[in-house]
Amino acid sequence: MTAARRDGWWIVAGLFLVLTVSSGFGFYNFSVYISVLAAARDFTVAEVSVAVSLFFVVGGVAGMVVARLIDRFDVRWIMVCGALLGGIALAGAGRATQLWQLYCLFAVFGIGNSAVSLIPATTLITRWFPGRNRSVALSIASTGLSMGGVAVTPVSAWLLRVLGVETSLTWFGAAFFVLVVPVALGIVRAAPPATDTSTPRPSDGRDWTYAEAVRSRFFVLVTTGYVLCMGAQVGGISHLYSRAVQIADVTVAAGTVQALTIMSITGRFFGGWVVTRVPLRSFMLINVTGQALGLSVLAQAQAPWQLLLGAGLFGATVGNLLMLQPLWLADAFGERAYPRAFALSNALSVIGVAAGPTLLGVLFEGFGYGIAYFGAVSVSLAAGITLFSAGAAPRRTIAKELV
Repeated sequence: MTAARRDGWWIVAGLFLVLTVSSGFGFYNFSVYISVLAAARDFTVAEVSVAVSLFFVVGGVAGMVVARLIDRFDVRWIMVCGALLGGIALAGAGRATQLWQLYCLFAVFGIGNSAVSLIPATTLITRWFPGRNRSVALSIASTGLSMGGVAVTPVSAWLLRVLGVETSLTWFGAAFFVLVVPVALGIVRAAPPATDTSTPRPSDGRDWTYAEAVRSRFFVLVTTGYVLCMGAQVGGISHLYSRAVQIADVTVAAGTVQALTIMSITGRFFGGWVVTRVPLRSFMLINVTGQALGLSVLAQAQAPWQLLLGAGLFGATVGNLLMLQPLWLADAFGERAYPRAFALSNALSVIGVAAGPTLLGVLFEGFGYGIAYFGAVSVSLAAGITLFSAGAAPRRTIAKELV
């Protein structure tokens, strides 16, 4: 194994830890934050759900700025700044007593988290792994997203019960900073030694320009499909803990979240191998269908075993769907246009991500969780139809200078 390849796999390991922290204190913990903050501050579930939506909206928009900064500055310092900003905001959220304070802090948390999450991670992997190993490297690193739910969420739920909101979130914010910074400064490198990312390079004929990529029919349909897909996914995940508490107790609820994340890890490792042998589009459609099936079981669940079954089916698709978006776009448009194209697609997908928790929260307040989760099923099926319509990844044959 060459030194560059060895360094690449060390970076994958470091990004695994960073994404564990990012998703654990952010993505997966929101199902706990919604329940705990609503009870501790006398907010409604729907009101706290809006704070979660703000995190995703602001983070998605900030990701577009992060993508541009990655092209101009050392990604390590971008990650350090994100860890600092996110840690301060998360610590402050525990002391928020008014809704506007909570909304502002979650928005700032979204900005910080965007600098240590998928955009820097997938950009680094795209640079370090241009060939067949890209899907394997991305599946390993992005498994950290699921590991956050396994390693962080159960401990977070326990600490919030034992220590209370203010103390727990202060420690969560400190951990967010302390765990990310050593990896960013000690392990991460912007690109392989032979690659100079400080100045634009001419296209090799395979890469699209950013302008070409974002105007293509493929980009529009894939992004629209992901708006719907992520809305159903994040809405279902953000309310999963509360849904389980409604049927059973907090122990079963924590176990339900763990079941989802364990299956997400298992599914993602399997998926990283599958996509080297199966067309990305086919595997994408299988996972969207599986997501709808898992959400259907959760909508009808009346016993703990049904919660675990639904969470397991749903979880088997979560990791793969998050991994497939960057893989599909990188495969279609190439390394040059990828960071900005993915950042834009991710930012637009956040419309669904933000709407999902709020939609399920509003449906829950009016009709209960059964109808709320069936709403997520409908959105997931619409996503599948849209992604099917996108067709196979396009191939560019004319070389143009990157803009």
